[in-house]
Amino acid sequence: MKQWLYVYLQWLLRELRMRYRASAVGGGWLILQPVVHILLFTLVFYKFFQVRWPVGDGSATEYGLQVFIGLSLYTFVADVINRAPTSVWSHPYLVTKVRFPVEMLPMVQVGAAGLQLVLALLITLPFMLWRGGPHWGVLLLPLYLLPLLFYVLGLGWLLGSLSVYLRDIVHLAPSVSSLLLFLTPIFYPVSMVPESMRWMIDLNPLAWATEAARNVLLSGTVAPWDGWGLHLAVSCVFATMGWAFFQRTKPGFADDL
Repeated sequence: MKQWLYVYLQWLLRELRMRYRASAVGGGWLILQPVVHILLFTLVFYKFFQVRWPVGDGSATEYGLQVFIGLSLYTFVADVINRAPTSVWSHPYLVTKVRFPVEMLPMVQVGAAGLQLVLALLITLPFMLWRGGPHWGVLLLPLYLLPLLFYVLGLGWLLGSLSVYLRDIVHLAPSVSSLLLFLTPIFYPVSMVPESMRWMIDLNPLAWATEAARNVLLSGTVAPWDGWGLHLAVSCVFATMGWAFFQRTKPGFADDL
């Protein structure tokens, strides 16, 4: 177990170095990228389209914080959607010639995206202090994000194995992640969604995690446990299915690489 944990951490560090090795800022983009996005969204939707959040003081800072938290969680999911399809077939030597747990490769993408999420959420700490927090409910945030982690793990294994046989998934993934951005209340509040379409938000695990994170970080409001329990159960099933599918298709990887 310790050996595989060491291997995983080494591959995680390698992935992070590969992502930013040609960049002048380097790993600083882990912080700069979400900040640039938040400034852009605030300019377009708060200033131009006059979108306001129904809670808080209605200021640009309030809007920016709401969007920043949502965008950080979205980036976590979108990063895995876009990178997991190449996680296996981009390392054929590990599949065909080396005894290596290839199911670890999609997990490396999840870990790298998760690290970026943690760093992004830490940026909200000064704002929580400024607003008189943080509230004790912040301690529940890891629990709230646990179902999303299981969803993403299952998605990573599913996309990583499928793309070995269907390379078109690599080209489809960016469109799917872009669609997810607009189907999730990231830069608009849930109250703007018509009642007839709220079911789409209820079925979206990213939407639930986003609202739970926003509420507990900015106002200390604890999310209903029944919703959390439902998403946790479904996400565990989804992750198990993703793992099982990966294990079932893994023996044929070498033939298609």
